[in-house]
Amino acid sequence: MNNESSIWLFLRKMRAPLIVLNLAHAIPVILLTLVPGINAEGNSAHLSFFDAMYIVGYTATTIGFGEIPYPFTYPQRIIVLLTIYTTVPAWLYALGSIIALLQDKLFVYALRMNAFRRKVSHLSQDFIIVCGYTDAGKLLIEKLNQDNLYRIVVIDKSIEKIEALQGELYMPSIPAIVADASMTDVLRSSGALSPNCKFLVTLFDDDQLNLKISVRARILNESLEIIARSGVKHGGENLSNIGVNHVIDIFSIIAQRIDFALKSPYLFNLLSWVQGGNLHVSKSDILPTGKYIVCSRGRFGKTIQNTLDKNNIDYTYLDINKEIHEKVSSDQDFFLEAGILEASCIIAGTNDDAINLSIIATARALNPRIFAIVRENEMEERSLFSHLRVDKIFILDQIAALDGYNYIDRPMTFEFIEGIGQFEKEKLVDTLLTITDRVNKRPALLEMKIDKNTMYALAQFLEHTPVTLGQILNNPYHDGVDLEIVVLGIKRQSGEFILLPTSEIFLQSNDRLLFASTRPSLERFRTIVNHYYELYFVIHGVEASRLALPWSR
Repeated sequence: MNNESSIWLFLRKMRAPLIVLNLAHAIPVILLTLVPGINAEGNSAHLSFFDAMYIVGYTATTIGFGEIPYPFTYPQRIIVLLTIYTTVPAWLYALGSIIALLQDKLFVYALRMNAFRRKVSHLSQDFIIVCGYTDAGKLLIEKLNQDNLYRIVVIDKSIEKIEALQGELYMPSIPAIVADASMTDVLRSSGALSPNCKFLVTLFDDDQLNLKISVRARILNESLEIIARSGVKHGGENLSNIGVNHVIDIFSIIAQRIDFALKSPYLFNLLSWVQGGNLHVSKSDILPTGKYIVCSRGRFGKTIQNTLDKNNIDYTYLDINKEIHEKVSSDQDFFLEAGILEASCIIAGTNDDAINLSIIATARALNPRIFAIVRENEMEERSLFSHLRVDKIFILDQIAALDGYNYIDRPMTFEFIEGIGQFEKEKLVDTLLTITDRVNKRPALLEMKIDKNTMYALAQFLEHTPVTLGQILNNPYHDGVDLEIVVLGIKRQSGEFILLPTSEIFLQSNDRLLFASTRPSLERFRTIVNHYYELYFVIHGVEASRLALPWSR
């Protein structure tokens, strides 16, 4: 609904009150100009049109200044009396209609949509449309807002969620609207056609809704990057077929994590770090190799089964559903028959957190040392799972948000994980130790491009002078101190990805760098690559005169 339609809606709703109000004013004005009065000299006189309007105006609003420009005759006073009894009810009728209109849901929606559309149209910075202020959407917004690389626009049908979003007081402010994100007009109003709209993210739990939104967004804008969540067997295929750029298949991501953990705790740790964890192998990163009990059903259970089969893990699969969970999840005999006493690991993977809690509690009561892995469907339940000393918690919304964030902010992480997935154990250990020894156990993970927007001085230098990676990172100020930065990968403009490049590699314009860093070293790095004289000293070891700079020759 555009601004013009909201005006027409107002006129349609207020047509009768406005007609009544205008007639209640117009008739007395005409009568007062036609009925003669007597002026101060005793002569007959007619009120001007302006005087008549003025008198009716203050009479209709019950102000009552008096009889001007001279005392009225009885016929004139009769007209004024009629004016009082007609205009006051007309005003009450009009005001009541206005109040009713302001409570009309369609009209209020039109006003809010117009205000929302204006806010979106005034966005001059690149922005992202987030469909659904779910737990996953909230976490994604928080991550993106910290980087401040993109503005954010939010759509959600729940007024409570939009009010919660507005209560967060994000800076800069986030335009948001209570609306159905699957409606084409809503997507258009949200800026899906704008050249500044770079991504559309839909993270609803409803796969059909994500599909509808993705289809309409792709029809509206063929160049828009779409990220969508999928949880059903063929959902990811359907989303890919309609042109979704990145499908967040949470069950496959969890299966990959378990697969990596079974292969090597170091591989699992690197994957967890890339997706928001610490770079430190803990006891819970080492999965046991004995018998597993998988409590789940549907696609998640089948995905876990395939992963365990691939790694030759012996397991018992229990298809637990809501119809029998009260009997099954708390029935100790049921778990004893499944071999809980001999099992080394139990996976509680149903779509109900209450069932999962009951499964873990029962399993721990029978086998206190069993390794527990749980699927958490609602983020607010984490404290309860932690209270049960669950070894590994996979939070669906958190996984979805961080996977979407990586695709937007640091897409090279997917190529990095794919690359290290081929490493032998010793190479994985070396990679992890290289990062932790040079940086720390919780380094920041960033992706930057060598261009004049982000590395102005370096981009200028590379047009005239070859520069290696080591010249910038290793002992840059010639004081024996290296920057606490490890470059994990370089992606060339041609599409070539170089995993864990050496210090001798030459940098090129438009290279994208994925690196781990401490915050102080990141600031030093940015200073070096964005200041001519700083970079010249780092490369050559001497202060530069103006004539020494390549582009000044």
